[in-house]
Amino acid sequence: MENRPYAKRFWGKADRENPDRIHLLEHHLADVAACLEALLQQPIIRQRLAHIAGREDLDGTTAARLCVFAALHDIGKVNTGFQTQIWRNDDFPEGRRRPGRAGHTLDLTPVLNDKDCATSEWFFDALGWWWDAIKSWDDCDGETVCDLLVATLSHHGQPLQLEGGRAKNPQIWRMFEGLDPRDQVARIGQLVHDWFPAAFAKGGLSLPSAPAFQHQFLGLCNLADWIGSDESWFRFLDKPKDDYIATARARARNAIGTIGLDVTAQRNTISSTGVPILKELFPHIATANAIQEATHQAPLEEQLVIIESETGSGKTEAALLRFARMYEAGLVDGLYFALPTRAAAVQIHGRVNDFIARLFSADTAPETVLAVPGYLQAGDSRGRHLHDYEVWWVDDVRDGRRWAAERPKRFLMAQIAVGTIDQVMLGSLQVKNAHMRSAGLARNLLVVDEVHASDTYMSEVLAAVLDAHLGAGGYALLMSATLGARARHRLLSGDPEHAPVLDEAMAAPYPAVSTSLGMTLAGENNHPKDVAITAEPHMQDFSAVAARALEAVRAGAKVLVVRNTVGYAVQTQQALEAVPGANATDLLLTVNGIPTLHHGRFAGPDRVLLDEEVESRLGRERPSGGLVVVGTQTLEQSLDIDADLLITDLCPSDVLLQRIGRLHRHRRHDRPDSYHMPQCIVLTPRGGDLDPLLSSGTEANGLGPQGGVYRNLHTLEATRRLIGEHPRWEIPAMNRELVERATHREVLEAITAELGDAWKEHGISTAGGYIADVQTARSHLIRRDRSFFTDNQDVCFPGNSERVRTRLGDDRIEIAFDPKPFSPFGSARIGRMGMSSRWLSSPDCIPESVGPTMNEGGGFEFAINTRRFRYDRLGLQRE
Repeated sequence: MENRPYAKRFWGKADRENPDRIHLLEHHLADVAACLEALLQQPIIRQRLAHIAGREDLDGTTAARLCVFAALHDIGKVNTGFQTQIWRNDDFPEGRRRPGRAGHTLDLTPVLNDKDCATSEWFFDALGWWWDAIKSWDDCDGETVCDLLVATLSHHGQPLQLEGGRAKNPQIWRMFEGLDPRDQVARIGQLVHDWFPAAFAKGGLSLPSAPAFQHQFLGLCNLADWIGSDESWFRFLDKPKDDYIATARARARNAIGTIGLDVTAQRNTISSTGVPILKELFPHIATANAIQEATHQAPLEEQLVIIESETGSGKTEAALLRFARMYEAGLVDGLYFALPTRAAAVQIHGRVNDFIARLFSADTAPETVLAVPGYLQAGDSRGRHLHDYEVWWVDDVRDGRRWAAERPKRFLMAQIAVGTIDQVMLGSLQVKNAHMRSAGLARNLLVVDEVHASDTYMSEVLAAVLDAHLGAGGYALLMSATLGARARHRLLSGDPEHAPVLDEAMAAPYPAVSTSLGMTLAGENNHPKDVAITAEPHMQDFSAVAARALEAVRAGAKVLVVRNTVGYAVQTQQALEAVPGANATDLLLTVNGIPTLHHGRFAGPDRVLLDEEVESRLGRERPSGGLVVVGTQTLEQSLDIDADLLITDLCPSDVLLQRIGRLHRHRRHDRPDSYHMPQCIVLTPRGGDLDPLLSSGTEANGLGPQGGVYRNLHTLEATRRLIGEHPRWEIPAMNRELVERATHREVLEAITAELGDAWKEHGISTAGGYIADVQTARSHLIRRDRSFFTDNQDVCFPGNSERVRTRLGDDRIEIAFDPKPFSPFGSARIGRMGMSSRWLSSPDCIPESVGPTMNEGGGFEFAINTRRFRYDRLGLQRE
C-alpha cells in the first residue's frame, strides 16, 4: 500500500492495465479548465458563445467563471467508491471492505438534489467560496449557476438526469483508509480560487441565463474534457505540484494549436498575402461564371446563403471562393463541406483538399479531413486503427495534427473537413456527444450540397441544425439544383407555412442566389442544354431495358441506367449480362475485369474501387467507345460523370433533374452522331399510369406507399405529366417550372381533386405521413430552449439515444468480420460492412465478429443468427 500512489492520493485518470500509473484529480481538473480557457481565447469560438448570450464578446470575468465550472467537471470523483475501484483485493486492510463501487456523475446527483442530507451540507461548505460567490454571479436566485453546473457535469456527452437516478449512498462520501473526500473538496475549492482569481472579483456581468448558452457551453466543456484527457498532451503526474496550473496552461495551448483550433498564425499569414486570384485557386476556371459572380456579390455578413443552379454549373467553386473570403475577413475559422452520401463525400474530398493546398501557404495549410467513418484520411495520408484506440498513419506523423480525423465524434473539430450531412445532423439529435459536435461546427462555414425537400424527416433535422448553427452566430451556405419555393422559404425565414403561391414561385429567378435580403438573378451559366425526354412503360421489363441500353452502347454511347432500388438494379445488370456478347466486348462496367454495378450495398473498400472505375470510364477524361453503367441513386450524387443517354426509373422531378445533371456534363466533340443532344428515357410501370401503385401487393420499385423510397404518388404523377407535356426539357431555363409544377402544394391538390377517391385517400395518408415524420424528427431533436437544472426532464436524452437516426428508416448497423475475407474484386480484405437491421432476425443480438466462408467464384458467405448472406460482385444479398 505504501508504494501505491493511487491508495494515498485522489486520482482523476488511471492506467487500467497498470493502476500504479495515475494522474492526480487536481491535475486533471486543471488540464480541462486550462483547455476551456484556451478555447475561449480563440476569437471565433468566444464570439459564438457570446452571440448566444446576446453579447458582442465575453468579458474576462465571465470567461474565468466558465473555467471555474470546467474545473469542477469531475468533482464527483472525490467519492471513495470511485477512488477504490482500481484497488487490488490485497490493498484493503484485513476486515475492511470496499465502500461500494460508484461513478462520479450519477452518484453526485443525490448530493445535489437533497440539500438536507449530511453529505450535501459538508460538500458545499467544503467548497467554501462557492456560496459566497454565487450571489454576485447570478441574478436568477442561483438557478443559472445550477444550470451551468449540471451542464458541466454532463460532460460525458449527454445531459445528466437529476431525478430517478442513483439512491443516496452516504458511505462513499466518508473517509476511507486515509482518503478524506471532505478535505479533497476543500483543497480543490482553494485551488480553483487560485487558478482563476478574476472569477471571484466583485461586480461583473451576471452569468448568461439563456438555455441555448448552457447547451453551447456543454459542447465546449465536453470538447475540453476530450482534449484534456488525452495523454498525448497531458502526461500523468502522480505527485502534487503547486504551480501545476502553469504546466496545464502550456500543455493546453500546445494541444489547441496542434489540433488546429488556434488559427492565429495561419490567419496572420493569409492576411499579409491575401487570397490568391481565381486562376490560382482553380486552374480550370479562366473567369467566374454567373453563379460564381452572384455568390461573390452576396454580402459576407449574410449568415445564410442559398445557391440554386443546375448540376455542373460551378456551385462547389462558388462555395469555396466564399469560404476563402470569409476566412480572410475573420468571420469563420474553417469549413465543413457536407454531402448527402459517403460516395459523394469521397469524391469531393480531393477537390477541396487541392483547393485548400492552393489557398494556404505550404507551411500553414491544414489537411482536409475525410469525415466518413471507416476511411481514416487526412489530406493525402491514410491511417489504420490499432489496438487501444491508437492510429497508425502511413507517413508516420504522430504529433496530434490528425486528432480530429481519428474518431468520428471528433470530425467536426477539424478545421477543414468534407463528410456526410449525417455528421452535422448528429449535432442536433439526442445522441451522445451531440453538443460537442455542434460546438465544434459553430466556428466553421457549413456548406451543404444537394439540398432538397423530398425527405421530410431530414428536412426537419436540417432546419434544426441551421437554427442552432445560425443562432450561435455561425454561417451556412446551401446548394441545390432543385430547391422548391416552400423549402427555400422555410430555410430562409424559419416559417414552414406562407410559402409563395404557384405563380409567384414559378416566376422566381433561376439560377439564383438567395439571402435574407432577397433573391438575385445570377444570369445564364456557360453550359445550357436541351434534353430529349420520353417515358416508356418498361419499369418491370429488364430485358427491354437491357436491349435499349445495349443498342445505344453499340452506337458508341455512354449509358447510365439508374434504378430506384438495389433489387431492380441487380436484375437489370443480370439481364445485360445475359445478352450474348455483352461481356466479351467490354460493354459493361468492370472492376479488375469483373462485371459489376454501382449501389450502396458494397463494403467501403469496394465502394472506393467502384467510384474510381466509374469516374475513370465516364469522367471528364473518359475514353471513347460505348459503355453501360447500372446503379441506384448513388450514381446521381456528386460523381463527376458524363453520359450520353440516361435510362432512369420514374422519380420526383427535383430528383430527376439531379440525375439528368449527369448527361452532357462536359463539353466534348466525340459524342456519337445520334447523341449530340442528351437523351433521357424515364421508365414507368406497365400501362404507363400509376393507379396500380395505390394498391398493396403491387411491385412498386420504390414508388408509392408500398415502395417506401418515393412515397408521394401525387409528385410522381405530376412529374409523369411534365414528361408527356414537354418532350424537350430546356435546362436551366425550365428548372424552376419543372420543380414547382411537380412539388408545389397547389399542383398536388389539383391532382388529388381530379383523380378520385383513391387518390384523395392517398393524399390524406401522405399528409399524415408528413406530419408523423415531422413529429418523429422533433421528438429526436435536442431541446436547446430548455435548461439543464430547471427543465432537466426536458433536456435528458432517451435511454435508447443511440437508436436515434439521422435519416428516417436508416437502420444500418456495422458487421465486423474475423478473419477478414477477400474482396470479390481482388486482394483487398473486408474488415467491416454496413447492413440493414431489418435483414436480421435478432438485430439487438449481433455478435462482435462474424466468420465468413469464401466462395470459389469470388466473394464470401456468412451467417448472423438464423440468417445467411452472400457478398460478391453484385454486392450484399440475402440468401
